[in-house]
Amino acid sequence: MPVKKSKGRKEIDKIIIEKGKRGYYSPLQPDHSHNFFEIFYLLTGECRFLLKDSVYQLGKGDLVFIAPGELHHSMYPDGDTCEMVMIYFKKEHVVMSDLSDSRSFMGSVPALYQEEFQGLLSKMLSEASRIDEYSPSFLQCYLAEILLLLMRHSVMNEKEPDLLNARDADILLATKYIYKNFQKPLTLEEISAVASLSPTYFSRKFKQITGMGFKEYLNYVRLKHAQAALLTTNNTITDIALECGFNDSNYFKDLFKKVYGKSPREYRKGTN
Repeated sequence: MPVKKSKGRKEIDKIIIEKGKRGYYSPLQPDHSHNFFEIFYLLTGECRFLLKDSVYQLGKGDLVFIAPGELHHSMYPDGDTCEMVMIYFKKEHVVMSDLSDSRSFMGSVPALYQEEFQGLLSKMLSEASRIDEYSPSFLQCYLAEILLLLMRHSVMNEKEPDLLNARDADILLATKYIYKNFQKPLTLEEISAVASLSPTYFSRKFKQITGMGFKEYLNYVRLKHAQAALLTTNNTITDIALECGFNDSNYFKDLFKKVYGKSPREYRKGTN
C-alpha cells in the first residue's frame, strides 16, 4: 500500500496541541505519515494504533510517539469513545540534542507521573489559545519539559536487550510487556505466555538474552521507577513502593538498600 500524507495536516510552522474525541463513529483513518513529530496521548477509553508494522492496544495513560515519515493510524472499537491529546512539532521547535535520534515508539506514562504529565498538557492547551505574545515561548518550554519527563521516567528511552535476530523477538515482547505493566503483580506464567514459551524454557532464554532472571529484571524495572519517584515526587515511601508494583514496603526498602546502598529515605534526603 502506498504511503499517504496526512490529509488534515501536511505542514506545520509552529507547535500545535489539540484535544479531541474519537470513536466508532469517526471517519476511518487511512495509513498516513507526515514530516513532523507527533505525540498521541490517550486520556480515556481504549483504541488500537498502527505504528509502522505493529498494532498496539492503547488504554488510559498510553501514548504513541511518532517520528517524521512513520506510517500510522488509529482505530476505534464499536460503542467506545476515546478522549486524546495530540501534539505536533518539528525538531527545530525544541532545543534538545537527543531529539535528533528519536524513534517512533509506544509507551505508557506510569500512574505516579500522570498527574504531572497531564498538568503540562493542560498548560500547553491553555497557551495554545494565544494568551499573549509569550505563548509560543511557553509552548516551547512546556514541550521540552514533557519530552524530558518522558525520558526521565523511561517512557521514551526504555532499555531493552540487544536483539540480534528474529529468534529473540519473543523476549523483546516480554520486556516490552514488563515495562508497560510493571505496576501489576506479574508472574512468570503470565510473562512466558506473552512470549508464547513454556515457563521453564522462557526462564532459561530470558536470562541468556538479558543477563538477568525474570524476577531480577522485573525488580530492576520497578526500582528504576521508584528511584525516579523518590527524587521527583513527595509521595510517601510506602505509596511509591505500592505504585511501583511492590506489595510489601519492607521488602521494597530492603531491596532498594541492597541495590543502591542506601535506604529509600536516605537516598531521598541525600539528594536534597
